Amino acid sequence: MAHACSKTFLSLLNSLLIIFGIALMVLSFYVYNKYHSIQLIIGVIILAFFVIFIGLLGLIGSVKRSKCALSIYIILVGFITIILLTILILFCIKQQWLINNVINNYEQFISNPKLLEDEKNIKVARDFLVKLECCGFKETNEPKEIFNEIEFCNDMSQSKPLCDEKMKDNLHQNLVAIITIHAILTGLGALACIMAIHLTCATNNKTRHTTFQSRYR
Repeated sequence: MAHACSKTFLSLLNSLLIIFGIALMVLSFYVYNKYHSIQLIIGVIILAFFVIFIGLLGLIGSVKRSKCALSIYIILVGFITIILLTILILFCIKQQWLINNVINNYEQFISNPKLLEDEKNIKVARDFLVKLECCGFKETNEPKEIFNEIEFCNDMSQSKPLCDEKMKDNLHQNLVAIITIHAILTGLGALACIMAIHLTCATNNKTRHTTFQSRYR
């Protein structure tokens, strides 16, 4: 009964994984049409093939009860689970450091003289900061090349929050979502490994039992 539950869980989980891999393949064409980046589409396609490969290994291993497929599946999923767990721990421990580092790097990026000479880059940065509804880093409307053209920042009747605090709140919300997703994926990975190990052991026991009966008939 227990190995039947393991088989059902692994079959369902890996079927969803294969569907997700196919969805990534479709997404790669959308990414290419939007960003026209060959490096990005190659990265998404490689990720999709890897996801589909793991899904097929798990599905074949659970349905056919193949010890070889299950063993490779356990090694790959176990390795990925360890990486996810490491990232999860780092996110939890270094959350404030990550937020401050991202804000400082972005502030340096938009204050870069080379960026401020390119109108296209200024527009991209300005559009992002308009969505945040903030005006300046450290000081109001600094750098002026970006913030002086934002209508909200030139309105003297309204308070003007600095981008540091706005970005902190925004990044904190995003990190909470990322940590939650990582925790779910880590839990699913660990559970998949346990189920695959259980199914492999059940397959070994069944093989031994069959061999033993055939010898003494």
